[in-house]
Amino acid sequence: MVYTESWNDRGRGAAFTNLWLAASDGREERQLTEGEWRDASPRWSPDGTRIAYLSTRAGKPGIWVRSLNHGGDREVTRGAAAPLSLAWSPDGKSIAFTARAAAANAAASWAPAEVLPLLWPRPLGPVQVFVAPADGGEALRVSTEDLDFSGEPAWMPDGLSILCAAAGQIFSIRTIDHAVRELTREDSIAGGPVPSPDGGKIAFLARDARPRSYAVRKLFVMSPDGGRVRALAGALGRDAMHPRWSNDSRTVYFTADDRGATHVYAARNDGTARQVTNRAERLRGFSLAANGRAAAVRSSATEGGAVIAFAVDLPAGVATVAAPNQHLLAERAMGAVEEIQYPSAGKRIQAWLVKPPGFDAARRYPLLLEVQDAPRRMYGAEFQLQAQIFAAAGYVVLCANPRGTPGYGEEFGNLLPTGFPEDAADDLLRGVEYVAANPFVQPGKIGVIGGVTAAWLLGHSTRFSAAVLRRAVADWTADVALAPHGAQRAAAWMGAMPWENPDQYMKHSPIFFAGAFQTPALVIAGANDIESEELYFALQQKKVASALVRLSGDGPAERVLEMEAELAWLRR
Repeated sequence: MVYTESWNDRGRGAAFTNLWLAASDGREERQLTEGEWRDASPRWSPDGTRIAYLSTRAGKPGIWVRSLNHGGDREVTRGAAAPLSLAWSPDGKSIAFTARAAAANAAASWAPAEVLPLLWPRPLGPVQVFVAPADGGEALRVSTEDLDFSGEPAWMPDGLSILCAAAGQIFSIRTIDHAVRELTREDSIAGGPVPSPDGGKIAFLARDARPRSYAVRKLFVMSPDGGRVRALAGALGRDAMHPRWSNDSRTVYFTADDRGATHVYAARNDGTARQVTNRAERLRGFSLAANGRAAAVRSSATEGGAVIAFAVDLPAGVATVAAPNQHLLAERAMGAVEEIQYPSAGKRIQAWLVKPPGFDAARRYPLLLEVQDAPRRMYGAEFQLQAQIFAAAGYVVLCANPRGTPGYGEEFGNLLPTGFPEDAADDLLRGVEYVAANPFVQPGKIGVIGGVTAAWLLGHSTRFSAAVLRRAVADWTADVALAPHGAQRAAAWMGAMPWENPDQYMKHSPIFFAGAFQTPALVIAGANDIESEELYFALQQKKVASALVRLSGDGPAERVLEMEAELAWLRR
């Protein structure tokens, strides 16, 4: 199997990624590419003799092919638009890929040519589907300009058409005459088409398109002409990911997050599904070979990302193929992780405590609530790097999954249609009180770090002694309808800009409440982050101890600086 391994050059503030090859039993491993560039999305050719992948080794993104028999790497898309994803044709002679077409400058015809690169927002062309010879040559666009495609393309087994998603539906593009046909016409947002090996069915993912706080992404199957659509694993109630067909075209294997873990499931044509794995782990990048061997990247409480392989019908026999982070973790003391549950609003909230290394229950430690809500994500059995860093600094870290978190079913995830972020914040506050009742928590030393929900907590509670607000959205007018009485409050809010009347602005804000702004807060802002500036302005106007740190990028150097600033603020 082939996988990517990333490494950081902190001195240069850059991150690089290269390809590695390993035997599925973990007995052999070697590096395929080595250099200061980014390799991604490796894909085996149908005959298993070549690997196509995305790479920036020539100074810009391109598709490269490596022959395992003859060695060497060759760029096959020289001069083409920057590719985003790729797929081999069934005969191995062509590679389909998506890339953004050149933008039409008609809307900016007034601007001189030298000004066009400086315009903001920059005009973006639509993502199109192209086909290039696998041996190299001119790429041919096979899609039309009126569609903006997303995700990976997928060839039908006969090689006569290519599937890809656009405008929330799945389309088929005929390779001979480039005719486009819409296959799905449901009131849903669909993507991820995967044809069966025999070409008789197409598996895909879709969710309800109606405006909702949360909708489960379900697994469906249809015939090649778009007919006979039916749901698979419909009773599971979890977000399906990475559908993969068995070699006999009878079973669709997929992964789904469930209550802090990721499991592999098998869906049959009769609509039933069985759970294949049941381990305390998080999986990503799930793939399945024709011989039934599955591969994925696994993370657990003590394992920071390892490539594993197992027979999908015998999932207990897991082989660790590569574990590039284990030697780093072995050199460091790890904080123990404890799963807890507590009641809130009639629900059981699942959470994790990450304790300092060498934890002593007779001592007292400051408590830190860590919040991830942009986008909503599920904390679970994976290795929590940030929480471990805070734990190493002496904090007990609380990572909770409040209402609205995916991985607990549609009913739980859709509990915030008019109560975000206040309802989720209430769940988090109850978690803080539940943990703070322990004698090992130091009274009066409770911090919070996060985004918009943390900002809500800052504006509605005096429970915290310090706060770090990461790129928190203060000006939320676009989403204000999510809050109770949104229209009325939005009208009042937008009539009072912060620089005109800060008290009026804060009074009518659907996110913040001026009277509760007392907690010292560090605001972490990104580039062109007006919302964070507004929040910092409001804190300063209320004479709250506060500071603003602006980061210009998201490279490894910036991430280290961000963590150092956050720890320094919490210790002040």
